[in-house]
Amino acid sequence: MTTYVMGVDGGTTKTIALVADDRGHILGAGRGGGSNWVGEDVEIPMAVVVETAQKALQLAGLTGQDIEMAVLGLAGADWPEDHTRRQKVLERSGIARRLLVKNDAFVGLRAGTRKPYGVVIVAGTGTNTAIITPDGQEWAYGYYALYGGARDIAREGILAVFREEDGRGPHTSLTEAILGKLGYATPEALLKAMIAGRVEESAILTCCPLVFAAAESGDEVATAIIVNHGLALAEYATALIRRYGLRDREFDVVLSGSVFKGQGPLLCDTITWAVHRVAPRAHVVRARFEPAVGGVLLAYDALGLEVSEAMYATLARTMPPDDFFSTAQGGQLSLQPRRL
Repeated sequence: MTTYVMGVDGGTTKTIALVADDRGHILGAGRGGGSNWVGEDVEIPMAVVVETAQKALQLAGLTGQDIEMAVLGLAGADWPEDHTRRQKVLERSGIARRLLVKNDAFVGLRAGTRKPYGVVIVAGTGTNTAIITPDGQEWAYGYYALYGGARDIAREGILAVFREEDGRGPHTSLTEAILGKLGYATPEALLKAMIAGRVEESAILTCCPLVFAAAESGDEVATAIIVNHGLALAEYATALIRRYGLRDREFDVVLSGSVFKGQGPLLCDTITWAVHRVAPRAHVVRARFEPAVGGVLLAYDALGLEVSEAMYATLARTMPPDDFFSTAQGGQLSLQPRRL
């Protein structure tokens, strides 16, 4: 009999669910809005997760009773009680016979490494960094990660526009790019709109790729933003490497999330330089798969299914297209059922 699994990546901007069989075929995919949540009541964000999972099940032509194992990597599942509350709600939903809730950083790690231990730096709308040690300990920064991700890069780009305008900062090509993107004639008009709360967070996030593009073209202000961001992200990882004694080990540092899709190599190169100063044998790698695929792989692991090279190749071949995962496309994309 065929065994079916599900992997879920629930983040701040979007939630992705994938249903796959035991040969690596992705049979159904669902996408919903953000499911990150800070607070006692997790019913609302978990309803987003359940709805997204049900979309994937419908496209696969399956029900929750067909899913032997689901692994859900959820942003906001940081403290033990966060896992417990989410687990209880999701177990009642019937999306799988068995399920496991993990912090979303760990599905990102599995999406980028085949090794049993390592470090992952996740940078999407926000950021997180996590480690699995050689003896199996798991730790993630969670709410301790107060800086990093597209939100901060975008806001620093906008701040650079204001600094040029008020005389504190140098000229930057970000001024023309950001004003054009957001539709304001002057920095003052943008500032007034932001103070009045008329600029949506989703619009601000669209400025993040502009910072990468400006840095790639040689803009010194944008370059400094990206370099400083890379150093800040690397600091999370190097602190874990020191804390858990991995400095002399060979292991992967996985870079996972939409920020690492930014134009040019500067961010990744900066992180690699900073990591190698502490752990010269570490391999800094871009995640091969999207985090939701990491959830599928963790489900295979939990069931004791060995993932063959053929399965990895099939996952890559049957994965949804890149724009299905893009945060620039909103949360309403859907796929047609995949026929084998």
